[in-house]
Amino acid sequence: MMSFRTRAAALPFRLAAAVAVLAAACSAGVAGADPAPAAAEGRTLVVMGDSFAANPSCDGVLVKCDGNKDADSHECLHRDTSWPVQLSALMNVPASDFENATCTNASIDSGPVTSTGKEVPGRDGYTLAQLALKASKNGAFGPRTQVVAIQLGANDEWPHDSATAADAPAQLRCAFNMSEGCNPDAVEQGRWPDLNSVTGPAYADRIRKVVEYVKYYAPNAKIQLVGYPELAPADSNVWCLDVMGVFRYVQPRAGAINQFWNRLNDAERDAAHLLSIDYVDARVPTAGHGLCSPDPWLLAALDPKVNLVGLPFHPTPRGDTAVAAEVYSHLATR
Repeated sequence: MMSFRTRAAALPFRLAAAVAVLAAACSAGVAGADPAPAAAEGRTLVVMGDSFAANPSCDGVLVKCDGNKDADSHECLHRDTSWPVQLSALMNVPASDFENATCTNASIDSGPVTSTGKEVPGRDGYTLAQLALKASKNGAFGPRTQVVAIQLGANDEWPHDSATAADAPAQLRCAFNMSEGCNPDAVEQGRWPDLNSVTGPAYADRIRKVVEYVKYYAPNAKIQLVGYPELAPADSNVWCLDVMGVFRYVQPRAGAINQFWNRLNDAERDAAHLLSIDYVDARVPTAGHGLCSPDPWLLAALDPKVNLVGLPFHPTPRGDTAVAAEVYSHLATR
């Protein structure tokens, strides 16, 4: 392994701390890798994200999302119509110059055990720090890198180090709770994350070290926080899920779910401002195509008209096209 890339000044203490944090957070699958290969020129496009970015051809039922039983994959399966893949096509970036570090169940920094020792089921995916080290091991960051896009936060505990996340299983449990619903009182009952903890400063603090790391090793890159598509209008209390293309389940008390997604997007926007990076609001190109709309750009459960196999309420190919185009439009201002 080679040493860090030389710059005019010595590595600042804050960046040394960032490297230490990334290395300490690394899982066994990527532990021990140099934070950045010395001679790496970088790849043109790097994307780090969760299942909304990976959008794999699996649903956990008909097709398992387990990386074909490869433990090292950590569920890093990608659909060829996902927005990162479509973005690479818009940028004319070949596969060899594109680092797709997106994995189902990835989070910013939510691990399988809280600081108090409480185990949290399902918290076994990559963290942002681990994704960054995984990418750096492949020589992804360097002076050639033009774009580093990040889409994360939906699988995290809010507040940090709690045991309650709004990930897909929790969302489905809350949404399908017809007796209690999923309005803001679900927060008090411990069934839903604390909405007041989803803020720009909190989000910025959780990604700051990785952003500093990327700014140092990919100094010419435009760093983008990519928000999530519209699942419901900002003032909606209704959550829906189409099933097999013939039935629509409706939860009329879903205010907490919809508030979470909108607060998460707003937190990303504010965090981007605080960190002096770009924010792409994916709600803009997908407006009017949420779960309860006449024309959803989000997958149904077992929908034979779009994709029989896919993660429910994740983007359809049309939705991913809209997000990819929105991200690409921001690159014109480079």
